[in-house]
Amino acid sequence: MLRVLCAPLILGWLLGVSAAPAQEAPATASPPAPAASPAIEVAAPPLYVIVPFGEPGDTDPVLLHSTDQFSQDLSDRRVRSTIGVPADAVEAVANVRGICAQYGAQGVLISELRFSQSKNFSVSEFAVSFVPWVGGAIAGAGVLDRTPIFARYKLFLVDCRGKVAWRTITTANKIHHGNNLAAGLTEISYKAIAQAADEFASRRVQAR
Repeated sequence: MLRVLCAPLILGWLLGVSAAPAQEAPATASPPAPAASPAIEVAAPPLYVIVPFGEPGDTDPVLLHSTDQFSQDLSDRRVRSTIGVPADAVEAVANVRGICAQYGAQGVLISELRFSQSKNFSVSEFAVSFVPWVGGAIAGAGVLDRTPIFARYKLFLVDCRGKVAWRTITTANKIHHGNNLAAGLTEISYKAIAQAADEFASRRVQAR
């Protein structure tokens, strides 16, 4: 009799265990997300204002193109620049504080570009461009077709206090052929300006 009573009890206990809902394992807490790093502000490189070549109101295309080329040369060398309002050098230096404030610039670049006959031009080279004619000499094509030209470029960096912080002088020359002298002057001005841009960019790298 005891055996018969125990069997239903054991069966009920087994059924109760199997019907009981399974307990969920406690969820594992996710590790906290790392704190976002504060944004690092990268300071913009300094800006320099280029005073246009020549005097205010100057319409010489050689000077106008040289101003634009100088700005492009600086940009190619990762130097920020902007072309300012035409002014003569004395006026630019006198107003340098206002110019710096107006553009948010670190300094003003003032240029002096002059052309002349090349000091390296020899008499023998000059004679080659002429042919004798009735006791005198004229150019073979009726005009002087070999012209010695020389460019001298001075570049000054004036800081916002009105002090000359840096300067350089570069030159370029060639024997120009043909009547389009402006093309030859533009060519040698670009060469002299590119040299100055190289030196200015190198100066900034060395100062870091």
